[in-house]
Amino acid sequence: MMNRLSISAFQTELKSSLPKSTAREKHIWAAIIIERGFEIKTLSALLLCEKEVALPFSWLLSDIGILSPDTLLKDLPYLFELSDKVRHFNFKLSFASYWRLCGVPPENEAEAIDLLFEWLRSPGVNVTTKSRASFVLLNLTKKYPELKDELKISLQEQMEHQTKDFRKRAEKIIAELDR
Repeated sequence: MMNRLSISAFQTELKSSLPKSTAREKHIWAAIIIERGFEIKTLSALLLCEKEVALPFSWLLSDIGILSPDTLLKDLPYLFELSDKVRHFNFKLSFASYWRLCGVPPENEAEAIDLLFEWLRSPGVNVTTKSRASFVLLNLTKKYPELKDELKISLQEQMEHQTKDFRKRAEKIIAELDR
């Protein structure tokens, strides 16, 4: 009962503090969530709040993934399912970061592969998401080598439309694919 009350109080604190929080505060909260074993599923209700709460909470989830990839990984299927209900921003794009940090849960691999290629090819997706999607796809080629050619072609198509940094990363990924 005490743990339930403390997670409820913590969730209330997050809801009021996230809108003006710093990166350092989010990192500290991520450590508390991991340390105390707070359920990400319970806290994920914050994603359904107004954008000023939901967006910083999505960044806090990345901090959890940085500090303890397994902690985030176990709840990624639930969060992925929840992503369609988040209305104030495209939460699904956050999964390029989460999958980069933690890997793709097996039950989400098929849909993840489709989304990652879609994001990589889409002119409306920012270069950071494209880069993260590329690295996740590179990792997936180790399990699914048949994706190598599609990834290579997709990267080559994007190189002429993206930043110099993206082109450098794409060249390194292509070189690794050719090994």
